[in-house]
Amino acid sequence: MENNEKILKDEVYEVDKLTILDCSKLQITKEKSGFLTAVYDGREYKRVDPTRLIPFYSKTEYISLSYENEEKEFREIGVIRNMNELSGQQYDLLDKYLEYKYYMPEITKIYSIRDNMRGSIFVKADTTSGEKTICVRDWYQNFRMLSSEYLYVNDADGNKYFCKDINRLDKRSRGILEMFT
Repeated sequence: MENNEKILKDEVYEVDKLTILDCSKLQITKEKSGFLTAVYDGREYKRVDPTRLIPFYSKTEYISLSYENEEKEFREIGVIRNMNELSGQQYDLLDKYLEYKYYMPEITKIYSIRDNMRGSIFVKADTTSGEKTICVRDWYQNFRMLSSEYLYVNDADGNKYFCKDINRLDKRSRGILEMFT
């Protein structure tokens, strides 16, 4: 019982506190299971989950590190302000993990967009992962322009796609897009 009380006392979680991590005190390793482990300031954290706090605008700045505690709840360790503060090996490990987690094929051409009149659209497109037919439910929320050029698509299965600059698409693709953006 005393051990559990000590863990709970050490596990004070402050929602309104932002902790910027000192990268010189951080060591990240990848386990055989694929999960990350972090040691920060002498304390070890298992099943660490890095998250990009501003994923559409920066891939290497403001990376939140969270871990799964004994109660299977995720708690934030802190935020890496800029991954460039990490050593080369640490940077590469975290960068590869984040690229895998945030994998998003780029839409390079659009052949057609069909509306099934039941809240879904079907986008036939070329992507950097090949030709796809992307089913988008609630297209108003999941087929969005995040700026005047950047298209973000979240399909019915949770896969994400993007087009960094719709103005670089061919004329026919842009014409097809105009009805839905």
